[in-house]
Amino acid sequence: MLGGCASTKNAASRDAIANLKTAHLAFIDQFTEGTGKTWDDQTLATQTAALEKQFADAEEAAATKADARRKTAIANLHARFKRHAEVLKSRKAFFKPKAADVIKGPLILNYDQALSGEDRR
Repeated sequence: MLGGCASTKNAASRDAIANLKTAHLAFIDQFTEGTGKTWDDQTLATQTAALEKQFADAEEAAATKADARRKTAIANLHARFKRHAEVLKSRKAFFKPKAADVIKGPLILNYDQALSGEDRR
């Protein structure tokens, strides 16, 4: 009878959040000043669209699980990404390395909390 118990644990959701973490941090790194880097609006647009698609897929999957915490966690992470992408788009300039470090610190904590929540389900 234990097989009939409902659970919101979902390896696919955990994987989606872990993949978003990796992609979001890589996005910040890609758009942080560095030797030989030149600004390109098209690259920003392409990379932003790719990550937006990942977030949309994760949000859609979370919506089918009837788990408000999961939906909220992904929505909060998505909102942070949108702010990061908007800053880059409006400034048309890379993040300074120090600014990128400041951004990544709490961002990593937010993703780790979301992952921890998935592990507790």
